[in-house]
Amino acid sequence: MQVRFSTVLIGLLVLAGAQTAKANANVAADIARIHVEAIGGVDRINRLESLRAGGETVASGQEMDFQMWARRPNAVRIEVEAQGLYMVQGWSGEGEPWIQAGAEGERRAMPPALASAFKLESEFDDPLVNPEERGYVLDYAGEDEVGERPVVKLIATRSASDQSVLYIAADTYFIVRQDRVQLRPDGSKSETQTFYGDFRPVQGVILPHKVVVWAGEELVSETMMNWMEGNPPLEKGMFAAEG
Repeated sequence: MQVRFSTVLIGLLVLAGAQTAKANANVAADIARIHVEAIGGVDRINRLESLRAGGETVASGQEMDFQMWARRPNAVRIEVEAQGLYMVQGWSGEGEPWIQAGAEGERRAMPPALASAFKLESEFDDPLVNPEERGYVLDYAGEDEVGERPVVKLIATRSASDQSVLYIAADTYFIVRQDRVQLRPDGSKSETQTFYGDFRPVQGVILPHKVVVWAGEELVSETMMNWMEGNPPLEKGMFAAEG
C-alpha cells in the first residue's frame, strides 16, 4: 500500500510539473505576441526585409566608424574604418563567414571561434519573432528589474549551445537586455550581457539604436547607430564570400 501510494504521489508531482511547464510556455507565448505588436506588428516586421545602418562603435578602447547591411534571415556585412584602416566582415547565411582587410583585400574565412559567434549574432530578427519557426523554445522566468525598470524575463533556448535570458520592459514590451550563453567550437563558454536602448522606428518597426555589450565586468563594445535605412538597395554578391 505504501509503495502504491508513493507511486501515485510521484505521478501527481510529475503531472503538476508538466502543467506548470505548460502554463509557463503559454505565458511566454503571450509575452512574445505582445512584444511583436509593440515593436510594429507582424505585417510591418515582414515588410522590413533588409537594413542599412551607420554609426560609431567603441571596442578595446578604440573608436571606429562603421556601416552595416543586413538581410533576412541572417545575411550581414559590416564595414569598419579606424585610424586609416579598413576592414570588412560578412556572411551570406550559407557556408562560412569571411573577413577582408583593406578595400582590395582577399576575402578569407574567419577563424572558427569568431565565425561561430558571428553566425549566432547575424540573425535579422530577435528571438521573439516567429520563435517556433526558427527553433526557439520559450519559457517564462518571472519578474525582475533592469536599472530599476520593471521587466519580465523569458528564457529562449535554441540548442544546448545557445540559450538567452531576455529582459522585456513591462511598460513598452521592448527587449532591453539579453544575457546569452554560447558554447564555442572548442567547448568553452561565451557569456555576454547586451543592453539595448534609444529605440526608434524604422519603416514602422521599433529598433534599438544603442547596443552595449558586457562580458561580466568587462565592456566588450558600445555601439551607436546614428541612422538606419529600411529596405535599401543591395549590391549583388555583397554578402558572399567569393565577392
